[in-house]
Parts: sequence; C-alpha cells; structure tokens
Amino acid sequence: MSEKHSLIGASSAERWMNCPGSVRLYAQLIERRTTEYAATGTAAHEVCERCLKTGAEPLDFLGEKIAVGDTTVEVTEAMVQAVATYVGKIRLDKHRFGGELVVEQSFDLGWLYPGMFGRNDASLIPGGVLGTLRVYDYKNGRKHVVAAGNPQLMYYGLGALGKDNPHLADKVLLHIIQPNAFGKEPIDVWETTADELIAWGHDVLVPAAKATEAPEAPCRQGDWCCFCEAAHLCPARQDSALALLDECTVEHPVATLPAVDALTPERIGLLSAFFQSEEFTAWVKALAAAEQAALANGVNIPGRKLVETTVQGNRRWADEAAVTAALADLGDALLVTKLKSPAQVEAVLKARGFKPAERKEKLDPLVTRDLSTKVIVVNDTDPRAALADKRQNAIDML
Repeated sequence: MSEKHSLIGASSAERWMNCPGSVRLYAQLIERRTTEYAATGTAAHEVCERCLKTGAEPLDFLGEKIAVGDTTVEVTEAMVQAVATYVGKIRLDKHRFGGELVVEQSFDLGWLYPGMFGRNDASLIPGGVLGTLRVYDYKNGRKHVVAAGNPQLMYYGLGALGKDNPHLADKVLLHIIQPNAFGKEPIDVWETTADELIAWGHDVLVPAAKATEAPEAPCRQGDWCCFCEAAHLCPARQDSALALLDECTVEHPVATLPAVDALTPERIGLLSAFFQSEEFTAWVKALAAAEQAALANGVNIPGRKLVETTVQGNRRWADEAAVTAALADLGDALLVTKLKSPAQVEAVLKARGFKPAERKEKLDPLVTRDLSTKVIVVNDTDPRAALADKRQNAIDML
C-alpha cells in the first residue's frame, strides 16, 4: 500500500490539516507532477533503504543512476554524504539501544479513520515492555523542518505504534534527519509518549480528517501552499492573485508596478517576502503548467497560444575519432586530464580492500572543504542571528 494514493496521508498532513479544501482539489487532479527535487529525494530514499536493508555503504552507490518515474537520478557525492548521515545515525542507535529495525514498512491507520495510511522510512521497535520507540524520517530538501509537534512525524509515529500499541512502548522519539538544510543541526529529535501520541490522533488528527469531507471545506493559505500541486485550482490563491493583478487585461497583461524607491521599508519587506517566497515560485510554476496543459487539450485561453521552438544545446563532437585525426597536431592540448574527486578515490580504495579507518587515514590529510559566507534576506522568524545583532555584539566586545 503506497502513501501516494492517500489524499489524507502523512507527507501532506500539514497541508490538509490546515487547508481541508485542498483534499477536494487534489481529487480533481488528472495527473500528479514529479519535480526534479522530488525525484532526487525519491532516489536518496532508495539509497537509504538499500543501505539499511542490505548493510551496504552509501559510497557503494556513487555514480549509480536510479530510475524515478520517467527520469533517472545519478547518485552524487553530495547525496552519498547526506545519506551517510541518516544511515549512520540509525546504525548507531541500533548498536546502542538494540530493538528491531524496520525499514520502509507500510502501515494503515484505518483503526483511527478510513483512508489514512502511509509508509515509515525507518523505526526501531523496542524489545521490552515500556521501552522507547524510535521513528526516523529522512528529508532531502533544504527547507527547514522541525521535529517538535510535526504532524507528519506524529502521523508516522502512530503508524509505528500500531493499533493498541502492541509493543507496549512508553516513550516515542521522533527524528527528522535533514542533512542538506543549512543553518540547522542535521538531526532534530522530539520526545513524546505513546499515550500523548494516541490522544493527538483521536483529538486532533481524526477531526481534521473529517473536516476534509465537508462539501464546502475551506481552502486556507499558509506555508503548506509551497508544495501544493493543486495551487492552480485553489480559490484562495486565485482571489489573492486577482487582488494583486486587478489592473491586468489581455491587452496589457503586466500591471503597473510601483517604483521601488517610492516604497516604505514595510512595503519593501512585505512585497520582497511575497515575490521571493517558495510559495509564490511554486504557484507561478503551477500556473504555467496548468496553462500549457489546458492549451494542449484544446482549451481556448484569450491572448495565449502554443508554439514550437527550437532549443539549441551545447556543442559536442560529432565524431571523436575524426576530431583526434583532424587535430592531431595539437597533441596533449586536445585532451583534459584531472584527478578524480575524493569520493571517487575513496571508492577505488574500498574496491582494493582498504578498510574505513585506513581510507580515512589516507584521505583526510589530503582533503579540504571550501566554506564561503554570503548575506541573504530571510524572515525574522529564522533561527539564525541577524547580521546587525552580530555586528552590535562585536562592537560591544571592543
């Protein structure tokens, strides 16, 4: 049973619990889209699963091409490092605390409410009575996700607990492992109890699921809009867009924008946060996809049409043997020779029988990482200290 078939599943819990009308919109979608980021995340999850199930190392998959739907994703050095964080944490906990490791196990929350089911990335089931259940969720993206009170993670926790808590777990540790999110620790853990989790299921999750069935269930905007595939159908988003674009017509599709130097600091912050947000970017992409799909299906959109265009790719040699013969007088200048990356060399060492400690001893003195700092604008809810505060602290220390 796959979570992707559940309209009230775990991965979308934050959205449908806050925006019950979105479930009605998702039911209208003819085709679900798979973004490049989603495909990369799916490939990383597959590497995680294979490592935990077979005992393989993430490095073993470097360079492998993994099929995801109609595309393929190559396992890069960055993916190997991210997966190693996840796999290493779970293996360490298994060594320290024991228990039964369960990987990519489907679960059904029909005992709470029909239609709720999903699949856990990994969990450690306690071996004794009143033990600690540990649930792990791997996040490949960069948008910060917090473990405390996270509805997706609590949904997964209920799935691992099961009906009537047959393992008699007492405490539940819910883990978010997010190696690619800069500015936060890659492992975030929240502790709760089995009783509290079950009570949340009955008192919060079930009423939210029931609310999605109302014929006029409302659509509400918020952070959960970022990854919503039904954004182009959403009446709340449409009303907001029309309010912003009430000057637009077919003849003059671009509204008259105010001069930036005439805006107050408050307006600059408001407009910048809106137009540079992930939510707005996702909405624009969804709008473009909906327009192209409608035109492709013969729907008339005034002022717009489909055309064919030619995209010129990068130049490449038509026949490398012919190039070598024709430009032989260039000698070695015709070729490029470069060292393999540290991860590729580590793979070579592993293939030749070097143990992890031996590989580390050989490579660590030879490897460096470039770190750079840049100044960016974020919302004031971001946990990082403001640059102005840092500068003031430095002045105060003088």
